[in-house]
Amino acid sequence: MPSWRQRCARWSYLAPLLLAACAVQPPQYPNPEADWPERYHHGVAEVATTNMSSPWLTAAPTLAQLFAAVRAANPERDAALARWAKAAALAEAAQAQAGGVTVTANAGVARSGTGAARTGQASAGTTTQAGVDWRWTPDLFGGRAAAARAAAFEAEAAHWAAAQLERQLLLQAAQAYLDAIAARAQQAVSERQMAIVAQSRALLDARIAAGLASERERAQLETLAAQLAAQRAQAQAQYAIAVERLVILTGGIARAWRNPPPLPSDELLPAPPDPGTPIDLLRRRPDVREAERRLAAAVASAVDARAAQYPTFPLTGTLAFAAANPATIWQMSAASWALAWNLSATLFDGGRLAAEARAADAAVREAAANYRAALVAALGEVEQTLAQLQANDERRRALAAAAQAAERAWQLMDAQYRAGMVDYALVLDAQRTWLNAEAAYQTALATSRNDRLLLEYRLGVPW
Repeated sequence: MPSWRQRCARWSYLAPLLLAACAVQPPQYPNPEADWPERYHHGVAEVATTNMSSPWLTAAPTLAQLFAAVRAANPERDAALARWAKAAALAEAAQAQAGGVTVTANAGVARSGTGAARTGQASAGTTTQAGVDWRWTPDLFGGRAAAARAAAFEAEAAHWAAAQLERQLLLQAAQAYLDAIAARAQQAVSERQMAIVAQSRALLDARIAAGLASERERAQLETLAAQLAAQRAQAQAQYAIAVERLVILTGGIARAWRNPPPLPSDELLPAPPDPGTPIDLLRRRPDVREAERRLAAAVASAVDARAAQYPTFPLTGTLAFAAANPATIWQMSAASWALAWNLSATLFDGGRLAAEARAADAAVREAAANYRAALVAALGEVEQTLAQLQANDERRRALAAAAQAAERAWQLMDAQYRAGMVDYALVLDAQRTWLNAEAAYQTALATSRNDRLLLEYRLGVPW
């Protein structure tokens, strides 16, 4: 019976392998979100009652129809979904390869013969053969398992990349829709002012005929009319551009969006969503989750690269049958088998495997930096949008009051002019001031709407 010394000596060759296995340690997984703030620095005075749904989609159901059209026909989204499907298939292939087992079957018929050059006699025979070959390579250092994990993480990253692209397309479509609404409102302001000018022109002509007004006042009125016509043309161009963006984003086939339906109310301005806490961005934003999955894939790939430097021990086997008569091929006398356990190791490769391992470690550092950059960008975008929304809301309220005051001033000036108390130039100045104030208010209203939409996008509110 062998002594314990002999037994230890028999298995001593495994010691280097165990040491090598211990050396294959994954890189430290960084946690860039650990030092995130507990709350946002900026806030809004009024928020929606829930942070799990979109206030915009609730207030404007037309947006939900637009989003459905984008999802149904946008080719960029289809390409992103195809990339996700490709990554998922590659992940399945990597998982299948992780087992390290390969089984192949072969069968064939061979005919061979010999011939005598002097006697002219020849013989020929037919051999039927079939067999099964298999190979199993144990994953001692976890390389294949790490490769399977990396492929799975890449598939998840492709999923979040597709989700992020979809959100970008939906944001572009919603912004184009709101731009069309804003351009339509600006056009309405210009047309309203042009109707007032038309009424004033008839009154001014009568006063000029009576000698109560001058041609100078007519020229000033025509100047204002030309300015209004130019503003209306600009609004029409902006509307056409926004509509064409809608058509492109909906795949170029949604003709209904060449005439976007109006909002439920001209003054529609839903409450912004509840921003929650900064840590919510980790669960909500697809771009942040994509960056985190890229980091996880890089860590797994680094383990695979390190494991590739160590030897493999494939176990191979063969079971073959060969017979001259096909009817006897499955008899035991026609069978043969072989079983072998091999050692395969790279002795010299010019430092390629070591360089690839260092490159994988560098890829981990790069992915960690990208992840942290995504976190910082997400937090900064939300903070900027919150501050912008608050400031623009105050500006919108001030401009609304200014527009109302300018309209009252014009009405007073117009009444005084009709009573012959003031010069018509004062009326034109009052109307021009009112026009500018009303246009500025409509622009501020459109900006406030876009702020709320952009805040939903940057918070990752589901659409």
